[in-house]
Amino acid sequence: MPSIDEIKKYLTDERAQDIIDTASYGGITYWATEPSEEEFAGLPEGKTWTITEGAAPHPIFPFDDVREVHGVHYLSADDIREAYAKLLDLDQKYVNREYHGYIVNSWIERTAKDGIETGDIDAGTADVIVQLAALGEIRYG
Repeated sequence: MPSIDEIKKYLTDERAQDIIDTASYGGITYWATEPSEEEFAGLPEGKTWTITEGAAPHPIFPFDDVREVHGVHYLSADDIREAYAKLLDLDQKYVNREYHGYIVNSWIERTAKDGIETGDIDAGTADVIVQLAALGEIRYG
């Protein structure tokens, strides 16, 4: 397994942002909702992203008009790197072969210029990376 320093070399802050973007556009939307202004304001120094575990009110059905929050999680690029490293490990027990394969392929196809190949990380794969970074486990899906 590559060291965290080697992963940091190839999973740059920009690539971590790509993973967060992919997750937020569809990967985590079934278990996370848009953070409130207060939740954004609570972002600690050294953290970059706010992930709000919960559900927003339904946009159409008025009987489901309550915002639920189960937790607010603040992540940094290093948190994403640590989760990626855990999932890259050939002996990992977090995800199935399909998601693990996407992560391994993203590592195999890395380049010195561009880092890991985030094109191999689809919404579902980004979801499990963010879940592991934020929750310490794969709780949803």
